Amino acid sequence: MIGSHSPTMRLPRNLKRKFALSLVALVVFFVVGEVITRAIEPGPFSLWDRNPYVHFEDGRGWRHKPDFEGRWDGTWYETNSLGLRGAALDVSLAPEEFRVACLGDSCTFGKGVVEDHCWPRQLEHMLQAEMGKERRALVANLGVNGYSGADYRRFFEELAPMVRPHVVVVGYNLNDFPNTIRAVDERVFKQRGLRRLISKDLRNFLGRFASYRWLRQSYYAWNRKRDWHQAESLASGASQDPADSERWQEQKEHLAAIRDLAREYGAQTAVFLFPYESQVYLETYDNTPIERLGQVCAELELPFVDLADEFRRHARQSNPPRQLFLKGDRYHPTPEGYFLVATTVLGLIREQGWLEETAGED
Repeated sequence: MIGSHSPTMRLPRNLKRKFALSLVALVVFFVVGEVITRAIEPGPFSLWDRNPYVHFEDGRGWRHKPDFEGRWDGTWYETNSLGLRGAALDVSLAPEEFRVACLGDSCTFGKGVVEDHCWPRQLEHMLQAEMGKERRALVANLGVNGYSGADYRRFFEELAPMVRPHVVVVGYNLNDFPNTIRAVDERVFKQRGLRRLISKDLRNFLGRFASYRWLRQSYYAWNRKRDWHQAESLASGASQDPADSERWQEQKEHLAAIRDLAREYGAQTAVFLFPYESQVYLETYDNTPIERLGQVCAELELPFVDLADEFRRHARQSNPPRQLFLKGDRYHPTPEGYFLVATTVLGLIREQGWLEETAGED
């Protein structure tokens, strides 16, 4: 007769116990990892992500929620009543006030850094230091994640009467318009074998966890040099899409509309293009998008800044080169990178003499 405590009876119980302990250990490990990775992300600590977007059915599309505070995809959001990043937009229209409107996407909004480190806010601090106590600098961050040329135009048309800027700065990104780097980027990074196996909905769900974001960033950082060279190799042999000329014409029309509306308020307009990471760190890179956007700006008689050269020069001031992009991110700069953007824009404003032109105008 087999006893109740025989090995054959104890085995399932032992397995169940070990499985339960392993499951508890795995949960504890995940929770601890999640807390640690959340703690090292910029901004206040938060236990969960909250979606900062709202979609309007009246043609305005999506925006950041007004008066929102919380974390989403590694970025701490604090928006004012207009859904803009930063404090309330206190426009006085006083003669001593120098106002700048910054149009752009997530690189202008400042994805991945706290609000004080985005380039519009750093520019505001620099302008205030330059002008002293006699004048006031006000820089409106009109950047919205995922926006491009048509959105910049629509958003500016809506907010221009309120801001009444002296200077409008448009910060384009490589994914705002047709170019070979954008096409190759999608091929190299968005069609990975592992990425194709995971649905978009599942990636969006996992993206709410800081531990997943850390693993994703680490994976991209580990493979970045290989990916740079693959992207540049494909870009050098890529042919231009015949439809690109038409799409470029659309971008030109949007930019011309921004310029013309700015002129109605007596404002100047300037343009720059955020560089792609490989354009900064590889010895040779495809500069076709820079040349094309520079040509458009020349036709519209708008000042254009080549930020790729500025980033390359700054990165090579040390060995190894300075890291000017967020870990595992090919587009969004670090606080130091955003500082370089703000410094370059300030230099352009100085060079054009726009500070002097607007003194006491209002």
